[in-house]
Amino acid sequence: MAADRREEHLVRAMALLGTCAQRFPYGGDADTIADARRGYDEVERGAGPGDAETAATVAIGRSMAAVLELRLCIDDLELNNSARDWDQDGPPLGGMDEDDEDGVSRPFAERAAAAARAALDADPDDPLVPFDLGHVLAWSGDRDGAVAAYEEALRRDPWDIAARELLEELGAGPGEHPSHSDPVNRRRYGFAVLREEGRTGNSEWLEEHWVYGSVAEARADADAVTGSGIDGLDRDELDDHLRLTLEIHRPGRPIAEYDLMARIPAEPDGGPLRIDWSGVPVDEPLEPPLPPGRPLRMDARTCFHGAG
Repeated sequence: MAADRREEHLVRAMALLGTCAQRFPYGGDADTIADARRGYDEVERGAGPGDAETAATVAIGRSMAAVLELRLCIDDLELNNSARDWDQDGPPLGGMDEDDEDGVSRPFAERAAAAARAALDADPDDPLVPFDLGHVLAWSGDRDGAVAAYEEALRRDPWDIAARELLEELGAGPGEHPSHSDPVNRRRYGFAVLREEGRTGNSEWLEEHWVYGSVAEARADADAVTGSGIDGLDRDELDDHLRLTLEIHRPGRPIAEYDLMARIPAEPDGGPLRIDWSGVPVDEPLEPPLPPGRPLRMDARTCFHGAG
């Protein structure tokens, strides 16, 4: 399989999983997960020998798909714990034995745990897989296994608030929380992050994070957001409804942050509104780049590749 075709499959499969994950407050989608799996099957069949990065991305994707299937199964059980936020609170410890008397979720949990363990070392710097494994083992009633998984997630990212709180809930408090966020990218890849915050109420904001292998990709999505005019909002109204921030991460270097809203000129005050990209290193390569279709867990959330 040609490299560009392989990348297309990987990005699309992860986008499908991202769509499914975002739908969960309103109901998951088994067909979407199955479609993503078929994409990974296609990539695996066409991958060349020794393509470690592609194999790692496929393993992480398969793990995420299996965990989403378990989550869908648990949601379908219509349990009293449905108010728990899976991404932050995880499932209840021992929920399978306590709330699933017929064991419907057991095969899903076993597959999810096996897939997560197979992907555990695919990206040794990212806490995503061990965090998800902790959820699976907590649901299965394996407290010690869940603690070990959450501890590994926290070792990879000491600033992951959710992993820290879940350990405390399991009676395995990890000690004092770091006093400030980490200003240095400790991942082995270079990547860009686009943080988009939109107002959903008088004091409520919905925040989304997207990751990219290049700043140019992030620029294209940022320009698409502001260039649309946001339903005819003028400049002042846009500031009150949208926040847009670009982060550039390079291994071992301080994270560069740009307030993109502050880079929109005051005039004209109506759409389309254009970001001034002068001074932003749009064309500088990020080395080594984040592999196509690779998700990252950052700021206690899963960030998917690209907004499109």
